[in-house]
Amino acid sequence: MTPDLCEAFRRNLDGSWTCTKPSALTVGGGQALTVETDQTISPGELLGGYDLAAYLEQTCARGDTAG
Repeated sequence: MTPDLCEAFRRNLDGSWTCTKPSALTVGGGQALTVETDQTISPGELLGGYDLAAYLEQTCARGDTAG
């Protein structure tokens, strides 16, 4: 995954992330995942065994949240 993924997600006030455009990802072990528009990923929620919210928080959080 790359920081370009940041453009496809919006950070919410509760720390979750909402997908703003469909995203195809490859996570650990080469597993392919698709995240659909308006799908919300909560902290600690695993997608294919991968914590996408933690990745987004570490890579994309800039102190801006939806409000």
